[in-house]
Amino acid sequence: MKTIKIILTVFVFGFVALLPQGASAAVQCTFTRNLDLGAEGEDVRCLQKYLNESGFVIAPSGVGSPSKETTQLKALTKQALMKWQAKNGITPASGYFGPVSRKKYTELAQGGTAAAPTTPAAPTNPNTTTDVVASLTAQVVSLTAELNKLKSNPVVGNSGEEQKAREQIKKAQSMIDDAVDQIADGKVDTTKAKGDLEDAQDDFFDAVNSYFRNNFADATKSATAAYDNAEDAFTKAGGTSFKKEVDDLLAEVDDNIQSADKAIKQARKNKEDIKEAESLLKKAEDTLAQAETAFKDKNFENAEKLAKKADDFADNAVNAIGDNPKKDDAKNAVDDAENAIDDAQTLISRADSRGRDVANAEDKLSDAKKELKKAKDEYADKDYDKAKTYAKKAESLAQDAENEL
Repeated sequence: MKTIKIILTVFVFGFVALLPQGASAAVQCTFTRNLDLGAEGEDVRCLQKYLNESGFVIAPSGVGSPSKETTQLKALTKQALMKWQAKNGITPASGYFGPVSRKKYTELAQGGTAAAPTTPAAPTNPNTTTDVVASLTAQVVSLTAELNKLKSNPVVGNSGEEQKAREQIKKAQSMIDDAVDQIADGKVDTTKAKGDLEDAQDDFFDAVNSYFRNNFADATKSATAAYDNAEDAFTKAGGTSFKKEVDDLLAEVDDNIQSADKAIKQARKNKEDIKEAESLLKKAEDTLAQAETAFKDKNFENAEKLAKKADDFADNAVNAIGDNPKKDDAKNAVDDAENAIDDAQTLISRADSRGRDVANAEDKLSDAKKELKKAKDEYADKDYDKAKTYAKKAESLAQDAENEL
């Protein structure tokens, strides 16, 4: 399945680089076995040198680059080999260096004189390319040929339709990658998922082909189908799709908005100030509606963003119930009284531990606590003027307790 991702990556925002021109290289190799991803040996190193010198560079620098070839056939080598195969008419261009590829190498190495391929020894790493990948790579070769024909007819401008097609192709490619990874995990039976993945791949290549023919409407349509099929593959393979996550979030936010509406209605019965709360609730409802529209349009990222914003509005609406300056002042006064009482208690405990007389201070502190209780009771009853008065008295008594020390 990793091969699929290697192939798909070629297409996104470039989409496919034009293939390099091949040439016979000076490197002479002897191949006595078939080579595939994971193979190791000096024949792999020789193949890498041949590819690098033929113009199918494995890497511009670092491991695998010219003069830094290795004995391991990994993803970059396979990708370079696929390009060499496509250029030389080998199908499928799967990156599997088997009898057909070895024969073509011999022809090129001998200046065009074909030689019968050596009968390979039992391969140490047999061809593990799946039918899905083989089919996919065959499509790559076909599409590459189409793109080469179109290279003199580049896309002009950046219309809205073109941009929409680009974005949808990008989303489809990302969803296909996720499906490939989920299937590779193999945690559940992925038979049905693989069928959907094949459909997604076919749709994806249709989308890219349409894009390079400047048929952006068809490209968008095919890319959307590719996304849907890849998402089906992902979920059938045991994954939880982003679409499902956003759908669940929308339902959760709707519940929160309903709860906020009930709280505001109750506050209205209690004759509380709900003007700001109602305004915020309206914003929550409008924003959720926008999120649901984005979800229907399959713009799930925007739907998620709007849903979270709507949820914040709903929370703020509940917090704004009964909001008025007197309430804030009373709350601040209660908090100040509590802090003053805590500070006094700390000083009294410290003085008592040192053997000092703290009786008067404790009496004052006891009175302060009684006043604080009255303040909290009045606050709960929404009589914020009385709450503030009692809280201020409690704070003053706490200060008197400290002074007694």
